[in-house]
Amino acid sequence: LLASLLSVWVLVGLFYYLNRYTRRPYFGIWTAAWACYSVWLILGIVQQWRGATPVLRMAQQCSVGTAAMFLLWGSSRFLNLATRGRTFGWLTVFLVVWSYLGAFHVSDPFPLQVALFGVISLASLVTAWSFYQFRQRRPYLGAGLLSMGFALWAVYLAAFPELQRAADLISCGFFISAVLQLFIAVSMIVLVLEEVRTSRQVACEELRSQRSETALVRSQARSTEQRYRSLFEHAHEGIIIAEAQDLRVLELNSTAKRLLG
Repeated sequence: LLASLLSVWVLVGLFYYLNRYTRRPYFGIWTAAWACYSVWLILGIVQQWRGATPVLRMAQQCSVGTAAMFLLWGSSRFLNLATRGRTFGWLTVFLVVWSYLGAFHVSDPFPLQVALFGVISLASLVTAWSFYQFRQRRPYLGAGLLSMGFALWAVYLAAFPELQRAADLISCGFFISAVLQLFIAVSMIVLVLEEVRTSRQVACEELRSQRSETALVRSQARSTEQRYRSLFEHAHEGIIIAEAQDLRVLELNSTAKRLLG
């Protein structure tokens, strides 16, 4: 539990930093998802010390269900899908009612855990699919690693209720959880570094393009000035450029000089 909690805190800090660094809202939403998941782990540690109570079970189910909703919400924002706040509002009401019934009116919490962790597993699969689609649009290694990491995370979450019932497998399950969480963190760092490198390359190309455009404009300006100067000097009519206010002569062409002496 402690190892898994520490790895989740690594993810919370990483996604929070990415949200501050990139100003992309889905990173902030995923930060909230991992924070809710860390609350579920903390409540699990408390349960080990003080025993399971209905209120504690309800808080656990609410926190893990909220993590699922934030994962789905962040994935929809990542894919630029239209989302309605009313939908998540109804999901919140359902989550609270479901958690209350499971904590106070159901003797065996296993079926409820299967349902809740199934929802989180589905949310992780949606997140994995979003990174896979992102990988199809842009050939980033980090996106492919994240897609694989969230897919494995979904498999782990789907199997977690069964692992929890086996006393000899629960420790192994939390160890796998910690490894997967750190794998997701490293993959996210790789993805951000790849995006930064690509953005830098695009910026350099734009700068080179702007420089070439500036050089072209300057060349065209010199060419226009030369044509103007040629027309001005070789015109058969006398051309005088004078100040508008006091008629002070500024420039004359050769014809004007010859006519005026």
